[in-house]
Amino acid sequence: MEELLPIKFFAKRKIDEMKVEGGGSDKLPKFVLSGNELTERATQLKLNLNGLEQNFKSKKERKSSIPMVVKVKMHRKALAKSHRQEISDFFKSTQDNIIGITNTNELLVKIQNDKELNTINKRLSNVISNKYAISCIEEMDNYTPEIILEEANNKTDYKIKLINFQDKNKNKAIEQQFETFIKTESLDYKKTIYSEDLTVFCLKNITKDAFTNIKEKNEDLYNSIFSISPMPQYHVSLDCIDESFEQAIITPEENKKYVTIGILDSGIKNIPHLSPWIMDSYSPYPENLIDKTHGTFVAGISLYGDLLESKKWVGNNNGFMLFDAAIVPGDHETIYEDDLISNIKEAIERNFDKVPIWNLSVSLNKTISEDTFSDFAVAIDELQKKYNILICKSAGNCKNFLSQQPTEKLVQGADSVRSLVVGSVAHAKSDYDISDLDNPSPFSRIGSGPSYIIKPDITHYGGNAGMDPSGALKVTGVKSFGIDGKIATSAGTSFSTPRITSLAAGIHQNLNETFDPLLLKALIVHSANYSKNIHMDTSEKLKYMGFGKPRNINEILFNTPYEATLILRDNLAKGEFIDIKDFPMPKELVNNGFYTGQITVTLVTDPVLDYSQNGEYCQSNLQVRLGTYSEKIKRDTTKRNIKNELGRTEAQNILLSNLYSKKIINNLTSEFANSERMLIQYGDKYHPIKKYSVDLSEMTEANKIHYLGQNKNWFLNIEGIYRNFIENKAEKESFELSQDFCLIITIKDPSKTTNVYDKVTQKLDEFNFTHNNIKLATDIDISI
Repeated sequence: MEELLPIKFFAKRKIDEMKVEGGGSDKLPKFVLSGNELTERATQLKLNLNGLEQNFKSKKERKSSIPMVVKVKMHRKALAKSHRQEISDFFKSTQDNIIGITNTNELLVKIQNDKELNTINKRLSNVISNKYAISCIEEMDNYTPEIILEEANNKTDYKIKLINFQDKNKNKAIEQQFETFIKTESLDYKKTIYSEDLTVFCLKNITKDAFTNIKEKNEDLYNSIFSISPMPQYHVSLDCIDESFEQAIITPEENKKYVTIGILDSGIKNIPHLSPWIMDSYSPYPENLIDKTHGTFVAGISLYGDLLESKKWVGNNNGFMLFDAAIVPGDHETIYEDDLISNIKEAIERNFDKVPIWNLSVSLNKTISEDTFSDFAVAIDELQKKYNILICKSAGNCKNFLSQQPTEKLVQGADSVRSLVVGSVAHAKSDYDISDLDNPSPFSRIGSGPSYIIKPDITHYGGNAGMDPSGALKVTGVKSFGIDGKIATSAGTSFSTPRITSLAAGIHQNLNETFDPLLLKALIVHSANYSKNIHMDTSEKLKYMGFGKPRNINEILFNTPYEATLILRDNLAKGEFIDIKDFPMPKELVNNGFYTGQITVTLVTDPVLDYSQNGEYCQSNLQVRLGTYSEKIKRDTTKRNIKNELGRTEAQNILLSNLYSKKIINNLTSEFANSERMLIQYGDKYHPIKKYSVDLSEMTEANKIHYLGQNKNWFLNIEGIYRNFIENKAEKESFELSQDFCLIITIKDPSKTTNVYDKVTQKLDEFNFTHNNIKLATDIDISI
């Protein structure tokens, strides 16, 4: 057996800290208008403004304190951050007046007084000075609420969201006015705080005519509504099939400290296998209304998953305590979204200090949007940030395979940025099953998430399914427990998810480190890969399986001598970047004059989020570059825009796909090509997780000569960018922008001839990096 060596943390040095330097061009974009076209655009926008002025005059006559909101349609080429500042400045008075963005990429602008209207009018008259901004804007109009009503005029529970005016004081006042109004109208309602900036009203048991009445009685309050839609409902579902074998009961060891995982589900039955591990419980429902079938099955997999399957899929599982949070009433029951969020919040708020990792395997019946993150996702994202917890969320199930229809996209909640979202792959294949071993389960919903972020993040074994010749559903399930304590089988992403919850808890339990959800996410994603049984291109793999199925705990925490894994856990402030010019790439990996080896890079960030920006929910982004350069050079800091004394020449990022042989990349016969290779070009998309995996031997011969020569030095560069909205908000509210991140890099010698682990460690010492092995618990079992 190969020696197992712990992975390492390393820290940047003072000389690696850099200041962002100014730059850019004064040249205007090609879409900027001139001559008659510019004059016509300004004239059209003035006509738009005239209509807005009439509405504003009416608001003044009503003595309304609610600002007028205007939607601004942007030119399709003006959506980038570089153009957004021009639009922001155009509408700016004493402060930034852009307050949000719709799901159709229309900006929302608040206008509060005559002075602001007059300022816009003057800027439209001064055509030449404002031609850039005028060219970016195609149309202006009054904002009206986004409304989805039931076709029939039946009594329904409706979900109301108010406009976020980016002013806490004003938001609170308008919220109070709205609440007073609906009380006066004797409307039954419930108010739920989804997140710090998102309060939702549920108007209960009303017809759509009620909204006509609201508009007629208080037009200003009606126009402060952002959206109206039926309150979403959620459900859980489970089918169990009894098995005819038994599983030995495991019990907690005395005086041993266990991690506790929270099961946000339908409740856990006190069966003999689970009751010794249930440390506490919570539920808003009386016992007689709870059906614990689904929650018991989920809890059984989290605790006994490997034992029941006689596998080491998670590995080194010595048990966890369970917190039973029965947040839904049970099998096939429905629950409204606001009630579900209230239940989840209460369970977590009461217990976050003793429960750091939570499993959420509740399936939803509403598909995610292409360009807007769901309110459910926003709510669980904020809970994770506020309480420093990790939620593992199921991707959701789809039965379209029964009618041979395409698989549907993820369910709402699976678009959560901070959660680990989990799909399902097949653990076995029976006679009628559709999926081959290790391939996506036929019921597992697919990504990507809104704004093209990669979701699901990862996958694990959740079962298989198909149809017999008569068209009847056939399921090859994974094993757990029924509420009678007997072994049962079932399939679904609900049951792949607790394996990831168990994996995260197992990693944390085997470490002697402070709980760090970002580190756990990064370690899990970094270890993930694809089976050799999968024959899809990278884009399809990402859509169905995210970054793949993670390895087990010991494979994550330990290296062999032929590889070295380095972790950089840090925070990067706006205006700074990291540029390590002495990256510890071992010279011993040079073969025939060129560097060789396989390199995997995973960057997981905790981005700045703002729900009011819809598709631009992620307001910050980090970019990572790893590569080679020829030599360090001194730079003249007396020159304009040069702030950093040391630079590098002939630098090349080796994580770019265009450097590698297309012929080799298209050949998927090698193990690395099928399982590991990851050459995604993320472009200007704000992805909170990025992963690259390259084999230097696959680079074209010409590029090897240019970039992999034995005399080359290696660098690592990390830079942050922020959207215009959050930059302006930070300036207005006087807070500093920064991003927490966890970067993991593994360097591997596939030929197993070089002791990479020792050589990287020596390089870290040579270049004066602070580094240490990851701290392990004293009782860890390191057998694989």
